[in-house]
Amino acid sequence: MNPPTAPITPADIARWVFWGPMRKAIHPGAPKRLRAAHGAWRLQWMAAGARRDLMRDEYERCFGDALQPKQYRQLVQNTYRVGWRTHLEELLLGKLNQDNISEWMRFDGMQNLESALENGKGVVWVYPHAGPIMMMIAGLAHQGYAYTQFAARGLPPTDVAKDHPELLASNWFRARVRAVRERNEDAVPARYITMDTPVRELLRRLAKNQLVGLAFDGRIGHGWWQTEYLNRQALLSPGPFKLAVLSGAAVIPAFCHTDPKGVAVCEVGTPIEPGKDWRALAKRVLRIESAWIRRYPEEYGLWLLHARMRNAIDDHPLFIDHAIDERWQKWT
Repeated sequence: MNPPTAPITPADIARWVFWGPMRKAIHPGAPKRLRAAHGAWRLQWMAAGARRDLMRDEYERCFGDALQPKQYRQLVQNTYRVGWRTHLEELLLGKLNQDNISEWMRFDGMQNLESALENGKGVVWVYPHAGPIMMMIAGLAHQGYAYTQFAARGLPPTDVAKDHPELLASNWFRARVRAVRERNEDAVPARYITMDTPVRELLRRLAKNQLVGLAFDGRIGHGWWQTEYLNRQALLSPGPFKLAVLSGAAVIPAFCHTDPKGVAVCEVGTPIEPGKDWRALAKRVLRIESAWIRRYPEEYGLWLLHARMRNAIDDHPLFIDHAIDERWQKWT
């Protein structure tokens, strides 16, 4: 079965230019050149069109009356601003090393990670899809931590792409960009595994006192549970929390954001002993992460939009209040 082919759009060409010629033109040793491009976020914001309204709707569903209409409009702008900067800095991934990573990523609270590793059971590193998470992975790996990232990689399955060509169909430009991005990520000394990897492999790495990173709001997995999250009912994967309970590894909540006056930041939370109840563990972690999201909401809008635009693909939309049918109920 041949995968569907998408028509080439100006956005496809723009992404190829971004990840091709533009990536080759910037270097970690010339930060002023990269920072001079920060202002181009307005072009991406203007090109977003109706997606801006979708993002604003997502924010309003999460935060309600906490913000005024003018503040929501500003929040959407800020989301594109920090998102553009994050994507710009990701162009450097393949050019970073242990000598220059600190010029692009700072970790606050690393004593928490060192404390957790003293138990010798490894660490389940849990975070949302917010902010410069690829720089976070690079920062940990270049500092010498044995880090394994659980992630979706490669092209989507052909049958799924054929069912949703408007979102998942590919073409030469899209395939090229994906290949360049993954090659850029592979230049970082971290390991990546997909959902096809048996759980026992994750347990082996934790038993070696390594770090295993999982996003709690990711959309890949084999099971989902319904819970309150950001004032809404969400379907989240229990995987990170079940893994911690099964292995005895401490959970460290983490959150990434951009500092307008400095380098990107990763907040390293206090280690949490997993106990025996994965649901109680999950709710504790979600309370911590939700507080960070409320403090830095502009870091989360692109993921909210991503999930909203793809809620027709499977039976587990991130939030059930905009599910297109009743398939999600199989998980309740």
